Amino acid sequence: MGAEANRMQPSYLREVDWGTTPSSPFQEFPYTGGGFPHGSEEVRSQTIRDDAQLGDSKRVGLSPAANYDFEFAANTYDEFIRNVIRSDADWTADLAISAADISFDNAGQTIDSVAGDFGSVAIGQLVKVAGSSEAANNQWWRVTAASAYQLTLTGGTVADDVAGDTITVNGSQLLNGSTLSSVSLQQNYVDQTTLWHIMTGCRCNAFSLAQTEGGIITGSVAFDGKQRAQAAAGGGDTTTIAAPSKDVVTEVDGFETVWIDDTAITTDVFALSLAVATATRPRKALGSLPRTAMGLNSPNITGAIEMYLEDATWTYDATYQDFTAFSLMFSLDMQGGDYYIFQLPQCHFTEEPATNPGLDNDLMLSFSFDSEPGSAYGAASDEKMIQVCRVLA
Repeated sequence: MGAEANRMQPSYLREVDWGTTPSSPFQEFPYTGGGFPHGSEEVRSQTIRDDAQLGDSKRVGLSPAANYDFEFAANTYDEFIRNVIRSDADWTADLAISAADISFDNAGQTIDSVAGDFGSVAIGQLVKVAGSSEAANNQWWRVTAASAYQLTLTGGTVADDVAGDTITVNGSQLLNGSTLSSVSLQQNYVDQTTLWHIMTGCRCNAFSLAQTEGGIITGSVAFDGKQRAQAAAGGGDTTTIAAPSKDVVTEVDGFETVWIDDTAITTDVFALSLAVATATRPRKALGSLPRTAMGLNSPNITGAIEMYLEDATWTYDATYQDFTAFSLMFSLDMQGGDYYIFQLPQCHFTEEPATNPGLDNDLMLSFSFDSEPGSAYGAASDEKMIQVCRVLA
């Protein structure tokens, strides 16, 4: 009997050296569709034949690729985010601060620690605060100044609160960088028992997330690879780790807040998407059928936000009309104590088509936006295009 679509399981393994699969377990990940398109590059002989037929076809290269659609779940696709934004480091260790000596100061917009709990917090980092008796303090904040004893925050208005409650401050982050990362991918055809397809040297060239009204938060990821092979056993050390037991969420449960210039917007958002495209530059040497190296371009980070047209706030204000730069953040509650927040420190609205959808419809504002380097991270000159932070239970 032939292989069934619902018995195919993809997995990945981080590579140390491009194109070489380490002897370690692969990590499964859930998906809703996709696979391994295996490109082959050919040239046709231009020899003229007297029988009016074309000359021979010759293969000159291989261009394997992979693409998957998925429903977003916590701690499941984080390796792909790291790869596509060319992060220079792995996810930082979660701050995991929990203390009863922490207070909040409205005048300075600060959070203060008597014991110096904040030594591991970096300038520019996004942190999730909880435990304050003042509800306004329990949210995501961006740190604009940091010492072991005090954090200065933006992203809302800090409410005065004295020490005594157990306050938690959490957050692990990624920032875009210039590092080249790769994974090996494999597809296990479970019902065939001895059939695997393994692709090495996979660099992530696209990653996206989308939230639409009445749906599950979805995403997609794509890769270009070095070469693909068929095997009778799994790659790495031949074992596979099961996907994290994290559930998907709908926009009803998952969507939290959108901030423009560190201020939460009150307009009803109908749809929100984010896309990172980091095109590959495959290289091939004479005498080689597979690719021999693969560079990556700079990440191109874009997105779109669709809102109901409720008043004059977003129609043709200075932000859009005058191409004014602004920061944009949005947060996701993945339920069960897992959270994500995505920040574009400096971006512009690039398009709003102002389309009337026709009879008996709501008028919408559909802004496209793109990101450029901005804000301070550590040093005043250290600008970034995207920051992704998470809290995992």
